[in-house]
Formats: sequence, structure tokens, C-alpha cells
Amino acid sequence: MLIILYPDSAAVQKGWFSWCMSASITILAVVPNCVSPRTVRFLLRLCAYSTFMLIAMYLIWFPVAASRRKGFQSVEIFTTFYNGINYGVDEEGNTVKEASDSYCWVVGVLFGAWEFYGYDASVHLAEETHEASSVVAKGMWSGTLATWVLSIPILALTILCMQDFQGVVNGGYPNNFAEYCVQLLGRNGACAFLFLIWFDGILCTAVCVLSAQRITFAIARDGILPCSRFLSRVTDRHHLPVNAGVLVAVLSIAINAAVIGSYVAFSALTAAATVGTNLSYLIPIVARQTVGKKNFKPAKWHLGRWSLPVSCVAAGYIMFLFVVLMLPQIYPVTAETLNYCPVVIGSIAIIALGGWFFPFQLGGRYWFAGPKRTISEVEVREARVKRDDQS
Repeated sequence: MLIILYPDSAAVQKGWFSWCMSASITILAVVPNCVSPRTVRFLLRLCAYSTFMLIAMYLIWFPVAASRRKGFQSVEIFTTFYNGINYGVDEEGNTVKEASDSYCWVVGVLFGAWEFYGYDASVHLAEETHEASSVVAKGMWSGTLATWVLSIPILALTILCMQDFQGVVNGGYPNNFAEYCVQLLGRNGACAFLFLIWFDGILCTAVCVLSAQRITFAIARDGILPCSRFLSRVTDRHHLPVNAGVLVAVLSIAINAAVIGSYVAFSALTAAATVGTNLSYLIPIVARQTVGKKNFKPAKWHLGRWSLPVSCVAAGYIMFLFVVLMLPQIYPVTAETLNYCPVVIGSIAIIALGGWFFPFQLGGRYWFAGPKRTISEVEVREARVKRDDQS
């Protein structure tokens, strides 16, 4: 948005400026999660309302704007295949494709992968959710279904309203969607819409911080992290894990500093985080149908007989996605374009295994006994929900 408003400014295109913007957004995102439960509840509702407002504006504004400009794309656009991977030059000076259309199609699966992502957020709030045994599972299922239902018409509308395909592909902005909006909505309209996306992005980032904060707190409560006692502390008044939230913010800002030195390093870190998250989905899915099949106790709301086939499809999709995320996405492959995700994942795996099998009674296998109970089963049965007007 700022590049559109200030195209001649060199500062807005610098890495340090991007880092400052991302650091500011991270700070804005972590603050609501450290104030009170009421603020968190308001944040979640505002994020949902903002997202639905954006979708409504998208479905109304974009078709109207397209009808007033060059019109809509023909239906033939849905049968057009474009290989966007870089072209190279062979020994005879001829332009050739660096990757086949099949390879391009496989890498293109990542576009849909970003949509079905983060549906585990409701799980991390299970301890703070009423009727969690049914609400959490329904939240994951309905969130995934809503993403699938809404993404199809939005994607179709995006393609149909596109004004100049080659102009979008070869646009002069770092984000192709910015070029898309400028073509369709004009300079001022694009800035207005991108600002709304930016605002909604802050809210979504706050929700991501909320999820990461709860995970960090839970891991620290089990004594896994260094300084676990400090990180697992909660505030006296609202019982919020503020220390865990601060750690999440500090690490996020530090990792984002990679954009200043190297785009390759930043891409490797983000790809590795994506791979790690998907693997974290895979482990409980496989364990549920194998080692835990006999002892696992389903929640009040579950898939029933559909559990096994859905688990097989999900496991197969995640393993396929794991392989795709390891592949190069830009050709020709050089030291600057190589996907370093396998290197990062391999290093993390070595460190994790080393921490587990480390000798001299220091490895995790010697002292980690599983999640710690903070409330007994008797206390659970005798517990009563008490409304806190301050939250």
C-alpha cells in the first residue's frame, strides 16, 4: 500500500522498513492477548466480523469495478495453464522451460495449502472454552468447511475480474495482488482495500499470537523450555500467560529481522515453520489410528465411523505437502534461489533428537514424564462455572 502511495520513495522498499512495520504489527498483536479475557473475546469477535466484512466487500466491489473497466475474463481462463517458473537459456541460446508443466502444477498445490491452515487454533484455547469436548471439535470442522466453501467462489471471482493477466504477473510491486487491485480498483481504491486487508491482518496476527502464546505456556508448564517456571507464570488478576506472550513477540521480531539480511534466509525459516506445523498435525492423526486406537477416548462430538477414512486422506495430503514444501520454487536453482527448508528442518531434527537422547541423565527421555496435571479428576467433577464480570 505504501509503495503504491509513494512509488518514488526508496525507504519503503528497504528491508529495514519492512522489519519495522512487521515489528510494529507484532507488538500491536500481542498487547490485546496480555490485557484481559474480555479483550481476547472482543479480539476474536472483531477478527471474525472484519473477515466477513472483507469477503462481502470483495464479492460486491470487485465485480462492479470490473464491469466498469475492461469487463470480465472469458470462461476460457479456467482452462488456461500458465507455467510461471522461470525460463532459462540452453547452450544454443534458445529459451527453454526450467521446469515442466507437471512440476509447476505440483508446486501450485501450495496455493491451496495456505487456505487449510491454522484450524488447530481452537484446540489451544480448549482449557478456556465452555463445553470444550464438543465446541473445539465443531470449531475445527466448521472452520475448515467454511474455508473450503468460501475459497471456491472467491478464487473464481478473482480470476474472472482480472483485467490484465500478464500485467499482474509482471507487475512492478513486490506483491502481485497489489498490481491486481491497482488495475481493477484504481490507485486510491487499491490503497483503501489494501488498508482494510492490513487492518484485518493485524487482527489475524493477534489470533496467531494468541495460539502461539497458549502453546508456549503449555510447553513451559510441562517443564520443557528453559526458564519454564518464569514462562508458565500467569497474572494474578486475569490468569493470563503474559510472559509467554512476550517471548512469542520477541522471537517473532527477531526472526523477521532475517528480511534485512537475506530473503533466502527468511523464506527458509517460513517454509520450515510451515513444514513443522503440518508435521504437528500428522503425528496425532497417525497416533490416533495406530498406537492410540484402543485407548483413545473420543470427545462428545467426533467423526465416528468416518474417523479412519478421513484420517487416511488427511495423512496422505500432509505427507504430499511435506514433499512439495521441500522442492525448489524458483529456477534456475542457485545458492540464492535454493530452497533451504530441508537444511533447516534437518538441523532442527538433529537438535531435537540430541536433546531427547542426550546422556548423563540430561536428555528429555530421562526426565520428561508427559503433560502435567494441574487439576485432579475429583476437582473437575466438582467444578462449577463462575461468571467473572471483570472478564
